[in-house]
Amino acid sequence: MAKRYDDYSLVGKDAALAVENGLAEAAWYTSPVPKERMSELLRRRNWPAVRDTLVWFALIIGSGWIGYEFWQAGSWWAVAPFAVYGLLYSTTSDSRWHESGHGTAFKTDWLNDALYEIASFMTMREATVWRWSHTRHHSDTLIVGRDPEVEVKTPPRIVRLMLDELFKMEVIPRYFWHLLLHSAGRLTPEEKVFIPQSEHASVFIRAPIYLAIYAGVIGLAAYQRSILPLLYIGLPGIYGSWLLPMYAWTQHAGMAENVLDHRLNCRTVHMNFINRYFYWNMNYHVEHHMFPLVPYYHLPKLHELVKPDMPAPYSSVWNAWREIVPTILRQLADPSYCVKRKLPPPAARSATLQNRIFTAQGQPRDGWFEVCPSGLLRPEDVIRFDRGRETYAIYRTAEGILYATDGRCTHGGTHLAQGLVIGTLIECPKHNGRFDFTDGSAQRLPACKALNTHKVREIDGKIFLLVALRASSP
Repeated sequence: MAKRYDDYSLVGKDAALAVENGLAEAAWYTSPVPKERMSELLRRRNWPAVRDTLVWFALIIGSGWIGYEFWQAGSWWAVAPFAVYGLLYSTTSDSRWHESGHGTAFKTDWLNDALYEIASFMTMREATVWRWSHTRHHSDTLIVGRDPEVEVKTPPRIVRLMLDELFKMEVIPRYFWHLLLHSAGRLTPEEKVFIPQSEHASVFIRAPIYLAIYAGVIGLAAYQRSILPLLYIGLPGIYGSWLLPMYAWTQHAGMAENVLDHRLNCRTVHMNFINRYFYWNMNYHVEHHMFPLVPYYHLPKLHELVKPDMPAPYSSVWNAWREIVPTILRQLADPSYCVKRKLPPPAARSATLQNRIFTAQGQPRDGWFEVCPSGLLRPEDVIRFDRGRETYAIYRTAEGILYATDGRCTHGGTHLAQGLVIGTLIECPKHNGRFDFTDGSAQRLPACKALNTHKVREIDGKIFLLVALRASSP
């Protein structure tokens, strides 16, 4: 695909062009997955993430303790455990930040929130800023002028890229500049684009806390006349992040921009067990972007399920980089060049998937439309009902009570019938925002605006929806 845009700024000319051409907050291709199988994959458990997080913290604390002992003994052997500590602290915290930010690692929300705050600090990312940045990244992946997380822009600046990825020559100064800016109650013009007004205070509160921690560590190092405290907090961002680009660039580097199919702008790369543990299965990146609600420990199963509808996965990190390096070098002379993935023939939509979408037939009786037989909507489930250009989501709670709302998320426009029912909440499949479908109220960011609710009833083994009148207008 010829590159038409070249201004990656979120406030530049191509930001408006992306909107004009229908690339902003657009509908993306998704592989067909039977609803029953997807419901299984969406279910979260605490134990896998608790286990993996405890092992992760044990490795960090253990390597840090060994490094301390060698340091105290004045031995150069301290280099090895601190190298491990830095790698675990800086590189592997990225995947923990990512999964907990999506709210999918743990079943319990506060565990996700706690790990996200900790990992955000460890990766030198401001929690609120990056939560909204990543939300935009998933909405507009590699859409020029819309995606704030494009790592390798074209034409690439090779030397600056290498210095920044390996030694954070630009990242760290920019990080601390933003902390100072946010502590003063200000945002950059680009940040104002993707961070809603309601979240500005959260940014301004966290920034001075981050600075206070760094100031305390620097003060302790000065008091002790030792670099040791900085080896634990601060410097790992420099000496321990060398492996991160080896993983991260396999996600999107050199892939097609301004397309609405994640199979063309993401890579799935096979990795060994150790790398997948470090990376929390984010090597299944096409699958993750298509279905971001699926927890990391279910991504291998999702990969097997959608494999017939995917380009061939890369057999190793090495194979991915054998493509990335020549692509980036070629983009020096031809910025429009990108990797072109071969897609399989269009997959047939399964009957199970089709049966989850119901369309209004005939004329309503007193405004009530027949939706479907009652048995097709199971407890703790949701289905879609369309009437012309209007679309709805109909839910059944675990107790069997029916509710209905508008079908599309008020934040990103994704249909909620593809989401996850949790009690009386529906979780959006795109950005993990939540609504209480009993009254339509927004319950978790990035969802802010409430849904309209509608009357629904069950008579003689059939479900009926009243669409002529709205039950409420929040």
